[in-house]
Amino acid sequence: MTSTRDRTGPAPLLTPALLRARGEDVDGLARGARQGALHRVRRGVYCPASSWDAADEAHRHLLRVQAAAGALQDPVFSHRSAAAVWGLPLIGPWPRDVEVVAPSSSGGRSAPGVRRRTAAPVPTPVLSRGLPVTDLSRTVVDLACTEPFAAAVVAADHALGRLGLDLDAARAVLASRGSARGVRRAREVLAFADGRSESPGESLSRVRMREVGAPVPVLQQELRDGEGFVARVDFWWAEHRLVGEFDGRLKYRADGPRDRRSVEERVWAEKRREDRIRSHGVRVIRWTWQDALDPDAMRRVLGAAGLLRLGPGRRAR
Repeated sequence: MTSTRDRTGPAPLLTPALLRARGEDVDGLARGARQGALHRVRRGVYCPASSWDAADEAHRHLLRVQAAAGALQDPVFSHRSAAAVWGLPLIGPWPRDVEVVAPSSSGGRSAPGVRRRTAAPVPTPVLSRGLPVTDLSRTVVDLACTEPFAAAVVAADHALGRLGLDLDAARAVLASRGSARGVRRAREVLAFADGRSESPGESLSRVRMREVGAPVPVLQQELRDGEGFVARVDFWWAEHRLVGEFDGRLKYRADGPRDRRSVEERVWAEKRREDRIRSHGVRVIRWTWQDALDPDAMRRVLGAAGLLRLGPGRRAR
């Protein structure tokens, strides 16, 4: 097995073998689950109920992968399970079953809690978070072939911008699949992916712009005036003198970014930033997750700003 960056994984899960090694009562696992102190991740594998309750869906799936890794023989986690291990964001719910690659000769037979996807040959896994997964390029290509376009772009953008995805390597993986199902869409995903998108919401917004025929914006544009730097904005349409900002609200949360300023200070700083942008005759439009998830809502936001009059394919300058 080859390895790659071996990032720190989730805390160890509780199993009978672990308790025996500690000299503790194995029956305490089932008792703890009955009493609500433990959560059963899969048969014979538990975690503290408080940890499960506090985890988001991505981390819960990661715990399922970790639990399955100790129960399956030589697993190679793939698709959405590999995405959870790599830390790739997805749009939509995370699956309850973990996904692994199995030899084509197995017929893709699945088992409770496990979905097997066939391949010939089974790829050599790499280690990420100490778990055997498909490498980053293959994971992105697998998602691009099987997930909806928007979800695949969100994952690909993140892999490019945050994890150093090698696009040439991803294209080589895709080329090896010939004309298999999903390849055409995957080519479009790789061609559209852009690591400058700094959040899943920005990536989804780009997809919506493509769908409704808005002109292509410049991403992460720096705006300057005679006094110097003004702002770096999410989206910029120069000929419209228009700034677009995806408002995910994370930056306003007290437990959001690593920003020691109070929520009030951050809101005030954002207002001053936007006022300075507008003072130079630049318009600013904002939209939220609710807008980005709804193509019709996004069309209304962009249409109200006059962006749908130029037709599809126009690129901002």
